[in-house]
Amino acid sequence: MKRLIIFAIVAFTAWYGYHHYRDITQKVPKNEAVVRNSSGETLTAVRLTVGGQTFVRESMAPNEKATFDFALNRDSKFDLLWDYAAKTNEGHWTGGEATSGPTVSRHTITVRPDGGVIYESTAL
Repeated sequence: MKRLIIFAIVAFTAWYGYHHYRDITQKVPKNEAVVRNSSGETLTAVRLTVGGQTFVRESMAPNEKATFDFALNRDSKFDLLWDYAAKTNEGHWTGGEATSGPTVSRHTITVRPDGGVIYESTAL
């Protein structure tokens, strides 16, 4: 029985390595998105979408930030949605540009007190 378990573990490891060899050996450079809450209020249901990927943060306290790493196959814009904990309205912003090119960048998106957004991009 012990030999069967060891054989199953070795077989699974070999199968996994064969099917995921490229993922294991080649590190894909990833961009970084940083969402900062400078609104002075608690934000809830913060959703950032870029390149068909959606990242969610359930709650962000004032002056808190959330960092998301992502890789892209094609150029894409950012789409940010958020709710306020103390208000009934929703915030929305679309903009910026994340490229799938050879350079990776840090994209900083800051939510301001008036509901506006400041977008900055710097190379890593």
